[in-house]
Amino acid sequence: MSVDALQVAIKASIRASEIILETFGNPEGIEYKSRVDVVTDTDKRCEEEIVKILRSETPDFGIIAEEGTNFPGEKVWIVDPLDGTTNFSHSYPFCGPSIGLCQGDEVLVGVLADPFRDELYFAAKGTGAFMNDLHNTGTPQKLAVTSVDTLHKALFSSGFPHDKESQMFKNMLERFIRLEYESHSIRKTGSAALSLAYVAAGRIESYVASGQYSWDMAGGILIVEEAGGKVTDFEGHPYTMSTREWLISNGALHDTLVELLKID
Repeated sequence: MSVDALQVAIKASIRASEIILETFGNPEGIEYKSRVDVVTDTDKRCEEEIVKILRSETPDFGIIAEEGTNFPGEKVWIVDPLDGTTNFSHSYPFCGPSIGLCQGDEVLVGVLADPFRDELYFAAKGTGAFMNDLHNTGTPQKLAVTSVDTLHKALFSSGFPHDKESQMFKNMLERFIRLEYESHSIRKTGSAALSLAYVAAGRIESYVASGQYSWDMAGGILIVEEAGGKVTDFEGHPYTMSTREWLISNGALHDTLVELLKID
């Protein structure tokens, strides 16, 4: 199952990446779902193409996608057709598709892509995490998280909720300040998916995010875990697909971060 499903997800990710590259720099149909949460025609087109491939090749699987596609199934594809839409809408080249296959809260397959760096990230449960060129034609490179275990030597990425009036947002601001003070530095990249890829690839040590949904995270969770990292909520509890506060790390820093993120 996993090998076939992985190849299907890779095929769908490549197709979405091609659309992103074709339309980048000229975003059309920008709509605001909330004050700062945007969607573009490219999001919708990517979702249509991804769904077409997934339904054609895995018709018994369900699908949950950010822009509204919903089909039930025991195994479910969880899809963000364009993670980092705000970046894309500003012609900021840090975004890409995210596809995960889940059975309940267990992630079986994960695929992410960074079209602008010609990078494809993928994992099937129990087989390791890998990076290759976007069209998966080269020799895959096995991924591994860093062994950094000291906060002041660690580079972080962070994400915030869209609702800037929420308590979740205010709490994340407090946590962000703590992280900035204690760490080497912190980035706010605008893409949860690629932040997860960067943890897996050893480019950053951790991604700390509040307000993210399953489609932001499902594609990257397994890639991090298969690269040796750890994924929980802020309290260190196992994640579920309904988790909204995410702590992703290289593992060596995880317990320290759970303590740092506590808010009275």
